[in-house]
Amino acid sequence: MTEPAEETAPEHGSISLVDDGALLVFTGEIDKDVVRHFRVTVRPAQWPARVDARDVTFMSSAGLELMVHLARKQKRAGAELELVEPPSSLRLLLNQTGLNRVFRSVPAPVTPA
Repeated sequence: MTEPAEETAPEHGSISLVDDGALLVFTGEIDKDVVRHFRVTVRPAQWPARVDARDVTFMSSAGLELMVHLARKQKRAGAELELVEPPSSLRLLLNQTGLNRVFRSVPAPVTPA
């Protein structure tokens, strides 16, 4: 028996909650299928204020829309969405769309050796 499409995780990218729900990690290609899976599996009340985008290789308009929704949720709470070290391709996309003003880019935390 096969699972419904919205419950099957895409193989080309992912969005995961880590650090006890304090961080979203975007990995690989963030397209409409990845965003749909995330929205079905993670309730908006669980959306944290930090997104680690270091391993993003592609982001579609659906991914950008999700980022805007994440930022709006934080703004309503009086906070700002922190985007951890977006790769240069994503920074370029955010600059071109003007979304670089919506998120605050922050460096990755330093891990002890």
